Amino acid sequence: MKKSILIILATALTLAGCQKKMNLKAEWEGLCNRSEQAFEQADSPEEQERIVKNLMDSAIILLSENIDKDYADSLFLGVYFLLTPEQKETLFEIMPKRMLEQKEIAKLHADFLLEQATSAGNDYTDIVAPTPEGKELALSELVGKTDFVLVDFWASWCGPCRRLIPVLKEIYAGQPAGRLQILSYSVDRDEAAWRKALKEELMPWPQVREDGEKYNGSDLYGVHAIPTTILIDREGHIIARNPDEAELEQLLFAE
Repeated sequence: MKKSILIILATALTLAGCQKKMNLKAEWEGLCNRSEQAFEQADSPEEQERIVKNLMDSAIILLSENIDKDYADSLFLGVYFLLTPEQKETLFEIMPKRMLEQKEIAKLHADFLLEQATSAGNDYTDIVAPTPEGKELALSELVGKTDFVLVDFWASWCGPCRRLIPVLKEIYAGQPAGRLQILSYSVDRDEAAWRKALKEELMPWPQVREDGEKYNGSDLYGVHAIPTTILIDREGHIIARNPDEAELEQLLFAE
C-alpha cells in the first residue's frame, strides 16, 4: 500500500527549490541541485528515497533556522507534502503569525489540524456520500458491523490509487467473514469517469463519491493527497492512517 513515492519525490524536487524565481538562498539551491543530480543517477528506488530524505532533513534545518526570512514560505510550500506529521507540527509551532496567515499556508494548516484529529488514537468522524445507485451511505452504517473498516479516499485519475486497488482486493479476499469492510470514497468530480473506473476495477465493497459541495468527506479528514486510507476498529477508534501493506496486514491479523 505504499504510495508512489517516486512521483511525489520528483514533484517535490521541482517545487522545493530548483526554480530560481523562488529566491531561495544559494545554500538551498546548491543542496537541491546536487540532490536532483544524485536522484537521477540513483540505481534503485531505495537510494532515491534516501536522497530525498536527506534533502528533507536539510530543508527542516534551513526552515527551523530561517523561518522568519522572506524565502521561508516558498521553501515550506515546496517541501510540505514530503514532511512527516512531526516535522509539520514543529514548523507550524515556530512559524510567525504573518506566515501562518498566508492563504496557502493557512489552508495547509487547517488541513493538518484535521489530519491530526483524524489520525490514530482518535474516534472516527462520520461521513456520507451517494452510492452509484444514488442512495446515501454513511460510514456509521459500516462501523461496528465488522472488526475493521478501511476507508480508501481515491479517484479514477489517480495512478497510485488504481495500483492500490489490486492490493486491497488481495487483502480483502484473505480476510474471514466479519473481519474487514472497505469503503471506497471517491473524490472524482467527473461522475462518468468514476463510473467507468468502477466497471473496470469491479471492487467487491461499497462505493461512494463526493461532489465537493453537499458531500465533502475528504475535507473532514484533511485529505490533501490520495490515496489516503483510514483504518477504523469495531469500537469506532482510528487505529491507523495511511498504513502500508505490511502494517495493514499486521493490524488485521493481530489478536
